[in-house]
Amino acid sequence: MPRPRSAAVALVKEKLIARLKQGGHPPGQRFFSNRALAEHFGLSYQTAHRLNAELEREGWLERRQASGTYVAGTWRPLQGVELVFHARARREGSFGARLLEGVRAELEAASVPVRVVWAGETASQPDWLPVVWEAPEQAAEAARERRFSIMLNDQPSPGIAASYIDSVSTDDFSGGVVAGELLRSVAPARSLAILAGPRDDPRCRRRVEGFQSQVRKAEVVWAGGWFTEDARRVAPRLVRRGYAGLFCCNDRLAEALLAAYDGAGVARPAVVGFDDAPVAEDLHLTTVAIPWKELILGAVDIVRQRLRGATGPAANRVYSPRPVIRTTLPLPGARRVGRGG
Repeated sequence: MPRPRSAAVALVKEKLIARLKQGGHPPGQRFFSNRALAEHFGLSYQTAHRLNAELEREGWLERRQASGTYVAGTWRPLQGVELVFHARARREGSFGARLLEGVRAELEAASVPVRVVWAGETASQPDWLPVVWEAPEQAAEAARERRFSIMLNDQPSPGIAASYIDSVSTDDFSGGVVAGELLRSVAPARSLAILAGPRDDPRCRRRVEGFQSQVRKAEVVWAGGWFTEDARRVAPRLVRRGYAGLFCCNDRLAEALLAAYDGAGVARPAVVGFDDAPVAEDLHLTTVAIPWKELILGAVDIVRQRLRGATGPAANRVYSPRPVIRTTLPLPGARRVGRGG
């Protein structure tokens, strides 16, 4: 007569079934091997073997000859990629427009079917992989349905949903640190300030916090948005205060600031932007460059893996920004990048 099962082993089986019921292991995903199950839960190899065999008999798992143990169910291949973007990406020359164009071009070059969906305007299709920008609710919705998605230039909030949301982003805090180091090299810390975008944007706040880690008492003036017209309202205030150096949390804000100095007939201070958008080159603007190529290629790499059926843990890739020195920051002895450089 077989020995009765211990309470500890029964509890392990309950936990495994709960994982499978709640979607912690999607259909078609490789499951614990006997050895991995034994090591993870502190069981003997024989006990782990019996548990996997029971779960297979009960229909939770399936064995594949010469391959291993998998979660029962059929994995349905995805048809392609849905680029779910906020409507701001419709604005020519904007960050979102540049990101949309770059990702779509790389996916099409890789022969991946692509469709563009504007957030809140068109329903997302469950058999397409969502790649989202400024539309976190779309990623959250996919996660509730136990589907993967990819966030661009952002990261998911911690929690269960994050296990289904891949992301590629830039390190905004580090970028703010870079801007602080650049401006401190040419002007006294007490005469530096920040022209920030929207208060409620976490990326903007991280850029500000990174700068303030280098320049603790730097004043922050909030434009309320990311675009040139947002900064026009507050730029004259900065001109009047006579700062020796200013960090603008994106290049469009810097565009409005430089125009305000020129319009007032006041000599420009040292200015550092963020993004390295096309306007930065036109303005000869020193800026903290988002690593566009790495960001886009990182997203495409994750897309390829998910389209091939990868069901492993969500990836979060963070790329560090880098300075691009142009004539708005007169660094002694530094190599400057001019137009077209």
